[in-house]
Amino acid sequence: MLRLSIVILSLVLISIFSFSEEKKLEEYKNRKIYTKKEIEILKERYNLAVQMYKRGSYYSALNILSNILSDRNNPFYGKALFITAKIYLHLGVKTGLKEFLQKAMYYLNTYSYTVEDPYNWEFYYTKGNIYENLFMYEMAMASYKMAFSKADDPKKQFKTVVAILRTAAWLKNMDIVTRYIVLVNLEQLSEKEKKEFEFVKGLVEFRKGNYKEAIKYLIPVYKSYEEYLIQNPEYYLIVGENAYRLGKYDFAKQIFRRIISIVKDESVIRRSLLRLGDIALKKGDRILAFNYYYQLLKKYPKSKESIVAKLKLIALGKKDREIQARLLVSKDKDFKDPLPFVLRTLVSNRNNYVGFFALADFGFLVLDTKSEKLFEKLTWELSLVNVSRLKYEHKELLIQLWKPEIKKLNGVKLCKLFVSNEKFFFDVFDRDTIEYFYSGLKRCGKYHIALKIAKFITKKWKDNRSYLILADAYYNLEDYSQSIEVLNKIKNRNCEYYIILTKDLIFLKKIQKKLAIDLDTYCKEKTVEKNLLKAFVYAETGEVEKAFTTVEQIKENFPDYYIKTVLGKIFLRKFIYILFEKRMYSEALKILIPLSEKLKKDCDINSWIVIAAVRTGNYKLAERITEKINKCNTEWSIVATNIFESYKITRGKENE
Repeated sequence: MLRLSIVILSLVLISIFSFSEEKKLEEYKNRKIYTKKEIEILKERYNLAVQMYKRGSYYSALNILSNILSDRNNPFYGKALFITAKIYLHLGVKTGLKEFLQKAMYYLNTYSYTVEDPYNWEFYYTKGNIYENLFMYEMAMASYKMAFSKADDPKKQFKTVVAILRTAAWLKNMDIVTRYIVLVNLEQLSEKEKKEFEFVKGLVEFRKGNYKEAIKYLIPVYKSYEEYLIQNPEYYLIVGENAYRLGKYDFAKQIFRRIISIVKDESVIRRSLLRLGDIALKKGDRILAFNYYYQLLKKYPKSKESIVAKLKLIALGKKDREIQARLLVSKDKDFKDPLPFVLRTLVSNRNNYVGFFALADFGFLVLDTKSEKLFEKLTWELSLVNVSRLKYEHKELLIQLWKPEIKKLNGVKLCKLFVSNEKFFFDVFDRDTIEYFYSGLKRCGKYHIALKIAKFITKKWKDNRSYLILADAYYNLEDYSQSIEVLNKIKNRNCEYYIILTKDLIFLKKIQKKLAIDLDTYCKEKTVEKNLLKAFVYAETGEVEKAFTTVEQIKENFPDYYIKTVLGKIFLRKFIYILFEKRMYSEALKILIPLSEKLKKDCDINSWIVIAAVRTGNYKLAERITEKINKCNTEWSIVATNIFESYKITRGKENE
């Protein structure tokens, strides 16, 4: 049965092949044979189309070429395909319409299997250009490299190298930039080519994030070769965007307005409108920002930029009542109840350009509410974020909307938020916010993650402030020797340095008297921690009176420090031992009674008060506090109870 099936399939394939060959043969026999005069006419038409293409009369050229392309057997068919591909490429670049670029690729591919030897420099260069404008940079790079291998004169080599550098910049592949930029010989370039090369150097610096360096190259191109930017609207947008990122808002505004008035690429126009709204917001003009965003929303309702504008309007309305009132007048239900729209947009656009703007809005709305369910949803969405796909404008909005809300979060929520996607927060937020997360993670006991943050900060900024944070992180993980090793890298030593150093040395049992002097010298402000550390140094070095005087200065605020820190608990226990050894019971009571008032159920503190009260003959105080330790079963409570019982017996006998 199987053999029969194979035989039948083979017969079918043979018959199809035979039919196809017969059809081709029939077409060949029936092809039109052009006379010499007809060929001359076709040549004239083709040359006219080429002239119109060079003059920029693209649609007129296409009308002529369509007539030539009506018959694939005419001698100018292949050439007409290629020039048509180039025309559609130019139209695509100028208008930003993908349909034109796709047509360009179609005609180029048709050309490649129509003519005998299509694979020359111009073919690969054009193909690379189409891919580049379709944002398919890897494919563009491959085509440009092929073009480079086919370049047979300096002009072609220069054009190809510039294209490779440009594409490498888009890909942020600076190794390729370094390898190819040395091939450019400025002496061989025309003035226009020099300007193009200047732009490419500006683009490379822009993509590196060196905006100050980039503007040095971009401004001369803008001033003396604007036609190049008009022909390539995406490049014009780079000039405005670079100025915006430098904070030169007036100049950026001028560029974006110029773009809107002169270019035909609607995608570039829409992004310029967004930036004009952003600039207005940066300058504090919320009404003008509203006008730009709303104009974009109404004029280009089906574009992705209009969705972004709507998301920005929602955030703006939440901050400004006047804006909110204007939005409600529009009768758009998404402005009245924005959360469903924002969440729907986020879910349907995860990890794409629009989705990240929706994430910024969603977080902004959620972080301001008390809903645990929505907060869990936010952490889930954050865990799915592909950080590598975030752009500058996404990060900018995330910082703008989230940073104030993050500063309001309690420790638990702050920790949950950060651990949902650590890389997201490292990549997006500024130093101030990252340091706030560090403090929050310490509060909720996530010391190992806090160390990871400290290492990130140190690696990125490498300054005294970062080393102090890293030393503090090691201290919290009880790695005191490593903490001191980090502190040794600090040259400009301040109060925080001596605070951490003293704490490390306390736990390493290497306290020196000089530490108290250093704390006084460098820590001018009288804080609880400073006084407590000084007292610890005095106590450990035998200066008990000084220790007591120092602690007494902070006795009102000491209870809070005792509750929140391990060091506070260790100090109190050690200092009470010392005071009891020195029979300084009255002094002990002065420290312990304020603590007992705030920590009424602390067995050890109340036990120490009972012992000190007995030793000072304060029967009423001892009796009252003993009632608080009746249910305690600690070593100190047992000792205190026995001492008080013995004291009662002794006191009773004395009264007899």
